[in-house]
Amino acid sequence: MNMIERKNPSFSYTVKTQKTINQAVEDVTASLKEVGFGVLGTLNFKEILQKKGLDFKDEYRLLEVCNPLAAKQVLESNPEVGLLLPCTIAVYQKNNENWISLAKPTSLLANIHDAKLDKFGEEIEQKLVQTIQKVK
Repeated sequence: MNMIERKNPSFSYTVKTQKTINQAVEDVTASLKEVGFGVLGTLNFKEILQKKGLDFKDEYRLLEVCNPLAAKQVLESNPEVGLLLPCTIAVYQKNNENWISLAKPTSLLANIHDAKLDKFGEEIEQKLVQTIQKVK
């Protein structure tokens, strides 16, 4: 498969996939379980927007992902960090191509200015990036 990767150091990690949107969502979900994460919910923006009478042609799914132990540790350390939870992975179409994209925990946590949380964010991000790499 010809895969293109886009890296935005300030916000996201995004890869192109040849998989269908449904297959990519299923594969990401299964791979997340292997590293202790679960999908709390999936927002189907195409469906949501169309129900509101808006024309939105591309598929766009937003997966809310969480590692319960990590969430507990972060919330105990700083309850306000809960505003950045859960982590999100988007699986979407753009220009007839499919993409998997992660909102990088390190960039979100950079606003907190806590070295302990920075290291924690790096560990979580590494697991999530590896998950995306595995399924792309």
